[in-house]
Amino acid sequence: MAFEVRRELLDECVHCGFCLPTCPTYVLTGDEAESPRGRIYLMDLATRGEAPVAGPVTRHLDSCLGCLACVPACPSGVRYDALIEAARPQLNREVPRDRLFRALVFGLFPYPRRLRVAALLGVLYQRLGLRRLARRLPPRLRALDGLLPPVRVRDLFRRTPSTAGVRGGWRC
Repeated sequence: MAFEVRRELLDECVHCGFCLPTCPTYVLTGDEAESPRGRIYLMDLATRGEAPVAGPVTRHLDSCLGCLACVPACPSGVRYDALIEAARPQLNREVPRDRLFRALVFGLFPYPRRLRVAALLGVLYQRLGLRRLARRLPPRLRALDGLLPPVRVRDLFRRTPSTAGVRGGWRC
């Protein structure tokens, strides 16, 4: 599998570490490979053919939230946004993906109304004691179970602030 990212973008990183405290995944894990600097290093290895794309390279690039908080923190002006933008389509083409799981995540989380319905199902799941069955689920679904916060029905009907410009600034 060929992995290609523009060399000049990779070479801009001087590995100073200013991006580290701005990266949520690095702050959470403390793992260098979970930082923009570490991901750039992995992209460089993959581009030179010294690391297989499948495995750690994919895992660490996939865990990037894409928040790009690292971009303004970089004194060298590394265009991490361009790097991750170039890498993700290659990963999607070259590494097998769980398409159903990805469709679920991308079809649910960006939509507040759909998320409310899912949260209502989460309330039922918790109240009916179905968490005991979670031990028998595949690892990825068990991980989702671990992320499910305690949800109260009344919280589902609270008004939440919306993005600017949407019907008076509030949406239910």
